[in-house]
Amino acid sequence: MLMKRGDDLNMKSDPAVQEVLKELDLACKNIGFFYVKGHGIPDSLLKEVRNVTRNFFDLPCDDKLKIKLTPSTGYRGYQKIKANITKGIPDLQEAIDVSISNFDYGGILLF
Repeated sequence: MLMKRGDDLNMKSDPAVQEVLKELDLACKNIGFFYVKGHGIPDSLLKEVRNVTRNFFDLPCDDKLKIKLTPSTGYRGYQKIKANITKGIPDLQEAIDVSISNFDYGGILLF
């Protein structure tokens, strides 16, 4: 529903849209994530992203730190476990923050 109305500037006042946003907010707060289906992204791309991601996180720490997240990288890059602090508590996760601008993947424009 939101994808079909993405260019509708008045959709924020639609009660159905507000309900979806409320459910997404609750999922993030109570569960920590949500799953989107019916998005139209090909399975082949999803599998490729999973494989690239697994391969990256399987690298030795020193290799991953070659692209360490810093202010000079625009806060893009790798964060090792406990590098990110949330409310004074180190996160027990490692992460990579990336950004792609106007990348065309087989006719799908990612930005």
